[in-house]
Amino acid sequence: MIEKLEVSLINENVHNFKRGEFGVRKIEIDEDRGLIEIKYEPKEDGTKTVIIPMQNIEKIDYMEKILKKELNEEEILDI
Repeated sequence: MIEKLEVSLINENVHNFKRGEFGVRKIEIDEDRGLIEIKYEPKEDGTKTVIIPMQNIEKIDYMEKILKKELNEEEILDI
């Protein structure tokens, strides 16, 4: 699960997204479709979704949250 995302676009704009901040609910990178999708919490007038095509991106930095279940599986694989 992606917690924080920084996207540098080819036009030199930089956008930062963090789960829970400013209503960001979910951050997904869909490599098959070539998109980054940021979904916001629903409001009275609807749900906001930001879609960024990967072709417009120069660089992506992100931080994933490691769940305890995933951590235990990684330890088992290292043995």
